[in-house]
Amino acid sequence: MQYQKWIRTAATVALVVSAASACGASEDPALTAGTPVPSPTAPPPEKVTPQHPAPGKEAPVLEQIKYDLENRVLSMGGAVPKPTSSTCDTKEVGDKPQTFTCTVKYMGVDVPFRVETKGGYILMQYTATPTKGGVLTAEGMRARAWKQYGMYGGKAARSLRCDKAPAVQLVPIDKPSGFRCYVGEGGLKGTYDAVVTANGMRLT
Repeated sequence: MQYQKWIRTAATVALVVSAASACGASEDPALTAGTPVPSPTAPPPEKVTPQHPAPGKEAPVLEQIKYDLENRVLSMGGAVPKPTSSTCDTKEVGDKPQTFTCTVKYMGVDVPFRVETKGGYILMQYTATPTKGGVLTAEGMRARAWKQYGMYGGKAARSLRCDKAPAVQLVPIDKPSGFRCYVGEGGLKGTYDAVVTANGMRLT
């Protein structure tokens, strides 16, 4: 999935399985799959930003693009506040159309993007497409599950579970990641796929 951005340049720029009932009833995955998601000691942040200073409005366009891509990767990972860095295979962005690759490093994983600029003297339009998928973090998935289903308490919070996932890994964009969270009881009972998009993470 692509996303588009405009930058103003500087002039030139569990367990009621009925005790597994004697008749051999199968277990309910929403109650038994995954591991419990505990209540966090602090609510997950609404938004995190890279831990280094943001470039100013007069900064080179390439630095603004890199910072924006780092923000995107943090959102994909579920807003887990860890350091990011980025590199691009061009030294600058001019006012003519360009295509180049930028790679964001996050929690030891490289997330590459194909960046295409449309050019422009005052406004620079560009699109950025992840070329090897987006980044999923186990911590971010649990935080997202708690925010969607656990923070209001009740049966959903008590029965909330998520698959055990690697601390961080690349997964396809806009497709089920292969990892799920579960609500075992109440009106929200169900199985929810963790999906990473170009703009963040969702459970659906």
